[in-house]
Amino acid sequence: MTTLILLKTSLAVIYRHAARSVLTILGIMIGIASIIVTFSIGRGAEQRIRSQIMALGENSLYIIPGNVIERGHVRSNLGKKPKVTMQDLYAIQEQIESVAYISPGYEVMESITYGSVTAQERIMGSDITMLQIQGKTVARGDFFNDYHIQERVNVVVLGDVLAKNLFKGEEPLGKTIHIKKVPFTVLGVLAHEDNYWGTQDPNKQGFMPYTVAKKYFKKSTKGDQDVDFIAAKLGDEKSKGEGLRKITRALRHTHHIKPGDEDDFTIFDQQSIATSAETASQIIQLFGLIAASISLLVGGIGIMNIMLVSVQERTREIGVRLALGATQSTIQAQFLIESVSLCVLGGIIGILVGLGLNFLLGALTNLPGVVEIMPLLGALVVTMLIGISFGYYPARKASLLDPVKALYYV
Repeated sequence: MTTLILLKTSLAVIYRHAARSVLTILGIMIGIASIIVTFSIGRGAEQRIRSQIMALGENSLYIIPGNVIERGHVRSNLGKKPKVTMQDLYAIQEQIESVAYISPGYEVMESITYGSVTAQERIMGSDITMLQIQGKTVARGDFFNDYHIQERVNVVVLGDVLAKNLFKGEEPLGKTIHIKKVPFTVLGVLAHEDNYWGTQDPNKQGFMPYTVAKKYFKKSTKGDQDVDFIAAKLGDEKSKGEGLRKITRALRHTHHIKPGDEDDFTIFDQQSIATSAETASQIIQLFGLIAASISLLVGGIGIMNIMLVSVQERTREIGVRLALGATQSTIQAQFLIESVSLCVLGGIIGILVGLGLNFLLGALTNLPGVVEIMPLLGALVVTMLIGISFGYYPARKASLLDPVKALYYV
C-alpha cells in the first residue's frame, strides 16, 4: 500500500467523521492562530515604535534625571534628588564638538482653552533648536525665535491634531489661547507626523520658549537652573558611540559621581529605545508562545485520544488488513498519516484564522499587519511534529494487534 493510498484513506476517514475531526483539531487551530497573532502583534508594535523613534529625530538623544535603565529606579545620591541642570547643558555644549544642536526642555500637562473648547495635552518648553533635533517642520506660520526666548514672549506652536481639536476648522495663526489661564498667541502649526498606536501622540503637543515655560510652569520642587530634560542631536553618525561616551563622562564630572558609582542620569538615544522596543516585542511573543503551547498540548492530547478511539472502532478492519498481508509498519504508517493529516489540517485552518484576526486587529488598532513567512512555516512544522508525537502511541498500538483477536473483536 503506497503512501498516496494511505493518505487518501486517512482523508476519507477524517471526512467521514467531519464533526468529530473539527472538534479534535480545535486546540491545534487555536494554538496556531495564537502563534500567528502573537508574532504579528509583537512585530507590528515594534515597527510602530521604531517609526515613532525616527520622529524623535535622527541621531537625537535625551537626558533625564535618575538612573531608570540600569536598576529600574531613580538613584539616590546621599539623599539628594537626581537633577539635570543648565550647567550640564553648558558642559556638553562646550566640551563635545560632535553635538550639533542642544536644547533644555520643560514638559508639562496643562489645560489648553480656546473659546468653549478645552484640551488637556502636553506642552514642551524648548530652545529653537528643538525643531532640528526632532526633525520637525512647520506647516503654517513660524517657529519661535531667539527674540521670543530672550524677551519671554507668550507664543506657542501647536501640533497638527491639537490645532484641529481646538479651532475646529478656524485659522489658528494669530489667535489667542489660554494655557492654565495664561494667554498665548499661536505662532505656527507643525506638519503632521505618523504616530504609533499609543497614548502620546506628538501631533497633540505644543511648543513654547523654554524661558516662558520656566516662568509659568516650573515645578516648585525644581531650582532655578533645573530642567526636566536635555535634548541633543549628534552631527556625525560615525562618531555617535564616542559622542555618547563623552556626554556620559561630562555629566559624571558635573554631577561629581565617583568612579564605580552608578550614573544619576539616563541617556535615551534611538538605539537604546529601539533595543527596549525589541525586548518588549520578544516578551509579548514569549507570553503568547507559552499560551499557544498550552493550547497545542491540549490539542495534541485530543489527537491522541481520538486516535485511540479510532483504533478501537476499527479493530476488525485492522485485523482484516493484517490477515490479507498488510505489515505492521503499514498499519502504523496508516494511523500516523491520519494523525499528521488531522494536525496539518488544523494548522492550515489555524493559519487562516490567525491571518484573519491579524487583519482585524490591524484595522481596529492601527497596528501594521506584519505577516512573516518563517512563523507560518514553523507553525506547519510544529503541527506535523505534534501529529507524529501524539499519534505514535495509537499507531503503534494498532500495528501490534493480534490479527485473530482483531477479526473476532466485537
